[in-house]
Amino acid sequence: MSENASETPQNLSEILFKPKFDYPETSFISNGGVKEPEPSFKNDKLGFQDDFYRPILAYDWTINGGNPLDIYEALSRICVARGERNRENCLDTIREYGNGHWNYEFNTIAQKRINKAHENEEAGDVHAASHNYRLASRYFAIAAYPFLKGDVLALQSDALCRKAYKIMHEIDPHNGIIQEHSFNVAEKKVTGYLHLPNLEKVYPCVIIICPYESNITAFYYFIEKELKALNIAAFVIEMPGAGGCEKLNLRDNYSDAVEETVKYLGNLNCIDATNIGIYGYGMSAAVAIRVAILSGNKVKALALTSPLVHSFFTDRKILHVLPLCLRSSLCNRLDLSADCFEDLMPQFKVLSLKEQGLLSGRNCKVNTFVTLTDSDFVSANDVSLLQSNFEHLTINRQPKDTPLAVFHKDAMTQIARYFGEIFYGQG
Repeated sequence: MSENASETPQNLSEILFKPKFDYPETSFISNGGVKEPEPSFKNDKLGFQDDFYRPILAYDWTINGGNPLDIYEALSRICVARGERNRENCLDTIREYGNGHWNYEFNTIAQKRINKAHENEEAGDVHAASHNYRLASRYFAIAAYPFLKGDVLALQSDALCRKAYKIMHEIDPHNGIIQEHSFNVAEKKVTGYLHLPNLEKVYPCVIIICPYESNITAFYYFIEKELKALNIAAFVIEMPGAGGCEKLNLRDNYSDAVEETVKYLGNLNCIDATNIGIYGYGMSAAVAIRVAILSGNKVKALALTSPLVHSFFTDRKILHVLPLCLRSSLCNRLDLSADCFEDLMPQFKVLSLKEQGLLSGRNCKVNTFVTLTDSDFVSANDVSLLQSNFEHLTINRQPKDTPLAVFHKDAMTQIARYFGEIFYGQG
C-alpha cells in the first residue's frame, strides 16, 4: 500500500468527524435570502458601506472601548478571505465558520484578549487583566452584531461577552460594582445590569436602553467616565427581542420592560427612587418617551439622542433608505421576514408614538434633553411633536457636518452633565 493510500483513512476520518457549524449565516436571517435592495441614498449615519451586509460602525466600536488596530485587523481578514460567500457582493457573508467568517474573526481577537487577561491574572496585574477582559467583551459583542434572534453563533458570542464584562468588574474594584438583576415582564423573565460606584451610598440612577445595534457593553465609557464620576448609578437594559429581553416581542406597548424597571429600581435600597432618569438612542429613545409619558411621576429626567418618534415608522422615503441588514433587524424583533419589506411598511405604524395616541398635547412635565443632527431621521414634524408634548424640553442640534465620532462623544458628556444638574444641581 502506498504512503498516500495509508493516509487516506485518517484524512477521511478528519473530514467525517471534524465538528461542523451548520447554522444560518447572519445575512440570510429574517429576510428569506432575498437580494439586497438599493437604498434611495447611502446614509453614513447608518454605517452604510459598500461591499458589506452589516453597517460598519467602527467609530462607535472604538469610542466605546475597542482598539482600532484589533478591529481593523479582523475587518481586513474578512475582506481578504477567499471562502464562499452567501452574498457575492458582501464581504462579511462567508458561509463556513472559519477564516473570514465575521463571527469567527471577531471571536478570535476576543479570545486573544482573554488569553492576555489570564496571563495578567497569573502575574498579579488585575488592572491589565480587567483592561483585556473589557476589550474581549467588546469584540465578542461585535462578533454577535447585529444581535438577531435565531443567530446561534451570535448568541454564543453574546454570552461570552457578558461573562467577560462581568469578570472585568469583579476583578478590579476601580470599575465599580456590577449586579445582574432579573424580574418578570408579562410573565417572562428579563435581565438588566446595575452599575454602582460602590455600595456605600444611595445613588440616583439612569436607565440606559440599548438600541438594537448595541448591547450592554456599548455604554462602558459613558457609565465609567461620565456617570460614575458624578456619583450616578446606571441600569442597562435591552430592547424587546434582544439580549436580556430576548423573550419579549416588539409590539405597540414596547416599553413594558422599562416601565417595570422603574418600579423595580424603586425597591432597591441602593437607589434613590426619587431620582430616576432614562437615556435612549434612536428607537430606544421612543421607549424612553413612552415611559416618561405613561409613568412620568416616577421619572425625573429624560435624555434622548436622535429619537425616532413618528416619521421613521410611517414615512416610506425613510424606510426605503434602510439597508437589508437594518430591515432584517427590525423585522426580526417582530417575528417577520424582510423579504416583502414594501408590503410590511404599513405594519410599522403601530410603533409610532403619534399613531399610538401618546403625542397629543399631554404636556409631559419630565425634564427632557434631546441631542440630534440634521442628518438624523428626526423630521421637523417629530421635533414639533416633542415640543408640544414636553413642557421642559431642551434641544441641542449639532451641525450636519459634525463628525459622528465627535457627535457621539460630545453627546455623552453633555447628557451626563445634564443628569448631574437634574439630580444634584451640578454638571
